[in-house]
Amino acid sequence: MRSSWITALVLLVLLVAFRCLSAAYSTQLPSFSPLPAFFLCSIVFFRGKQAWLLPLAAWLLSNPIATMLQGYNPIEQWAPVLTAFLTLLALGLMALPLRKHSSAPMLLGAGLVAALLFHLVTGVAAWIAYPAYAKTLTGLFQSLWTGPTGAEIPSWAFLRNLAAANLLFTGLFLAARHAWLPAPSTDSAPVASTR
Repeated sequence: MRSSWITALVLLVLLVAFRCLSAAYSTQLPSFSPLPAFFLCSIVFFRGKQAWLLPLAAWLLSNPIATMLQGYNPIEQWAPVLTAFLTLLALGLMALPLRKHSSAPMLLGAGLVAALLFHLVTGVAAWIAYPAYAKTLTGLFQSLWTGPTGAEIPSWAFLRNLAAANLLFTGLFLAARHAWLPAPSTDSAPVASTR
């Protein structure tokens, strides 16, 4: 059990580092943050308080730092922060059924779906909230794909980087999982039949 906490804390530090690097280099690495994957993997692999405590701690530690590195006041940016936070909680709840079926391909696919859902929800929220987007289907497309007129980075780049970060982090999580799983016992191997 101690090993799982150590592994989880290493993953937590990696996640905070990812978010801070993404925020510090927001034009080179826009949205290269595996936070949806961390919520997903934590809920799937951990039990009890640890399953929710780790991703919530990651959020609480990294969000104010990332917001300040992007040049914003974390207190003034409460609406997008709340939208992202509630979306992450919903992704965590959606991960609960995956506890029974947690194969590597399933989790990597779920990481991609989590990135897509996170992008869709936050993109729709931006379309609703920001006057830069016309309240039409064209404005919604801008929010989800191209970004506002004159944007330095298109919205699809945020989705691409979020998906890449989720795949990378889910892969790291799957690899690290082996550090805390018990080795298979040779005593319980089936005995071959002599017939």
